[in-house]
Amino acid sequence: MAEKTSGKGWVGVDFKRKEDHRLTTGKGAFFGDISEPGMLYLVFVRAERAHAIIKNIDTSKAKALPGVVTVVTGADIKDEIRSMPQKVVVPALPARYPTHWPLAMEKVKFHGEAVAAVVARDKYTAEDAAELVEVTYEKDLPFVANAAMALAPGAPKVHDEWEDNQIFANVFTGGDTVEGQEENARKVDKIIKGAHAVIKETFRVHRCGMTPMEPRGALAKWDESDGLVAYVTTQRPHIDRLALADILDIPTEKVRVIAPRDQGGGFGVKAPFYREPILVCHLARQLGRPVKWQETRNEHLMVVSHERDQTHTVELAADKDGKFLALRTDGTCDCGDGCEGVYWGYLMSWLGGILFTNSYDLPNCDIRLRVAVTNKSALSPARSFGSYPTRFAIERAVDMMARKLGLDAGDVRRKNIIAELPHTTCTGAYYDSGDYLKVWDTLNEHLNVPKFRAEQKKALAEGRYIGIGFGTGVECSGMASEILVPMENQPGYGAASVRLDPRGKALVSFGDAAQGQGHETTISQVAAHEFGIHPDDIIVREGDTETTPFGSGTIGARTGSYIMSGVSTACRVLKDKMALIMAHDLALDAMPEDFEFVDGEIIYGKDSNIRKTFGEMAERIIMAPVNLPEGVEGGLEHTAFFEAPTRMMCFSIHAAFVEVTPETGQFKINRFVTCEDLGTLINPQIVEGQVQGGVVQGLSNAMFEQVVYDENGQCLTADFENYKLATAADMPNVEVTHSTTKCPHTPLGQRGLGEGIPGPVPGALSNAVCDALSPFGIEITELPLRPNMVWRLLQEAKQKQAAD
Repeated sequence: MAEKTSGKGWVGVDFKRKEDHRLTTGKGAFFGDISEPGMLYLVFVRAERAHAIIKNIDTSKAKALPGVVTVVTGADIKDEIRSMPQKVVVPALPARYPTHWPLAMEKVKFHGEAVAAVVARDKYTAEDAAELVEVTYEKDLPFVANAAMALAPGAPKVHDEWEDNQIFANVFTGGDTVEGQEENARKVDKIIKGAHAVIKETFRVHRCGMTPMEPRGALAKWDESDGLVAYVTTQRPHIDRLALADILDIPTEKVRVIAPRDQGGGFGVKAPFYREPILVCHLARQLGRPVKWQETRNEHLMVVSHERDQTHTVELAADKDGKFLALRTDGTCDCGDGCEGVYWGYLMSWLGGILFTNSYDLPNCDIRLRVAVTNKSALSPARSFGSYPTRFAIERAVDMMARKLGLDAGDVRRKNIIAELPHTTCTGAYYDSGDYLKVWDTLNEHLNVPKFRAEQKKALAEGRYIGIGFGTGVECSGMASEILVPMENQPGYGAASVRLDPRGKALVSFGDAAQGQGHETTISQVAAHEFGIHPDDIIVREGDTETTPFGSGTIGARTGSYIMSGVSTACRVLKDKMALIMAHDLALDAMPEDFEFVDGEIIYGKDSNIRKTFGEMAERIIMAPVNLPEGVEGGLEHTAFFEAPTRMMCFSIHAAFVEVTPETGQFKINRFVTCEDLGTLINPQIVEGQVQGGVVQGLSNAMFEQVVYDENGQCLTADFENYKLATAADMPNVEVTHSTTKCPHTPLGQRGLGEGIPGPVPGALSNAVCDALSPFGIEITELPLRPNMVWRLLQEAKQKQAAD
């Protein structure tokens, strides 16, 4: 521990990630590394049809294979496991929640739905046996292919017990009554009809998602005395624990869920309460032996790696100077079969609707959404939760309006970005603090747009087409309870326990689970900063429901905003106690705030010669709890529950520079620059990694990734040969800049960042391509954005110009 901070502390330091040594030397503890003596292996048999009635499932050949322990179908477990939904994983929102079990009952609803499960002594035998299970279908039912088809009158029903296929609908503006909503709609309609300029367009974002390095998995063991222990690749082990207890009818004190110390990414995909771990836990209890299931990449791409899939028709009205007057949008979302705990396929689009206006001051809006179930797998969360499609729509609409008015898109954008905070949007979203215009101006100073425009004009004269595009993003900085309780029926507070040992080392524990973000490093820095000790003297433990305080999970950038605040708060409580006892021991007339914790020492501020080492005071209080101040007990351990006084948001702007070749439609991203306001940076290196990764995910979603089904509902993209991901060679260098204002609601002034980074990407990229090709007047209205689409739009534009 040679390093010292000279009193500056550890916040804002590029401290090397503590996790990386074990990860880069093959010593990581991933789910695949976990095993138990006598462990059995489970493999699912998945439906080869998208929508069909099951006539019979013959498991006899599979059961006869040596090494097979059991084979179960839906009929076998229906009376042994409670069905979903269960209260703990049902939002307090007026939606339909389909009844379902871990295995299909009577009919399959999408290609890839689990219809049977094989448990065997090894995975190879289980896989061989799964191929011997014969599923006979009575008849194929019509494939409900998209939201428009699902919502059409008389459409085939995905869930037979429902009257139609609408799982959720909402009007986000005009209040809670139909009368208020319709009055608001009439007002918006009048404004639009009287506006100087109106653009109307339909924007579609395709189905794609997140592909973590390590897919999902569950390993469960049962003991009659201790109960159930389940290792689950999850972002929210405490929620999984409650749900498993309820659905399997096990007392909560006998359920322990552990998220592996290392998980190869999550990005939202590991946040829902899925069906598969339920069956793994049930069979472990039934068989009395540990059971393990690890998802294949084929399963992952077919079953859970899906999000986005929204269509929005947008009308935007403005005056002649480009000031926005009103916005109207009708949106639809294809959420798959909706059978997914916590999110149910629709919750992402709900939040996307709330945040539809993004960073723009739009007081007059009529925003509506309908979500339909279809014969596809349920949508799962992904970074830029529900907002990726809506931000594409609003950012494209902004540029289209600027082009219609003959104004610069940047000038129009700045004119309409929210100038004063706090701000409440037309949907009731509360933006707490920051300076959005400062972020915009800081980015533009870095870009030097006037210089680029001169270069663009020169390039056009040379027959080269270059362009610039912007996208903005207001994202949740954690989720306050007032949002998370109705949204997911769960609390939003961030809880953290801090315990000091007699040698002055600290153990920090919290209930959420990491997937590679760098929690160990940043949490260690926060605790070290508060205590004035080295980050290497901090041990961080997370994701074990038996040893950590309750946490709602790693979602919505909670760690940076809520968990770190909980850690900071707990440390400060312990510091006050240490300072109080030190003052008592030295007979000082002093308050806790009179002491500084710096470089391993506790120093009396009024006389720097009066000091003790941090370790000395820890040992005195823990090991010699005698002659303490009245009312003070020994020991140094505290659990803090942090709840911000209001909802918190983070803001970012992205800029893309492209060059397009009109003859082929090929485009190259020459430069990509971001500017964020996340308040105090805990570790700038980790922040940059989060931004870089989020931009890459956004670009990969926008240009490469796409879930494709054929006319019969067969998923055609369940492998990396057909589901294309961006590679390093495809990506530009991402320049990360900051324009920070301290958050007034957190102890260190920090905001959470990470959730929404991909959101501004498709707007920035599409706007840049349209800007480059402005002489042709093309407008991109759907994703994915690929050269063949650009080429097609150019041909249509050339034909139109020729006709004119």
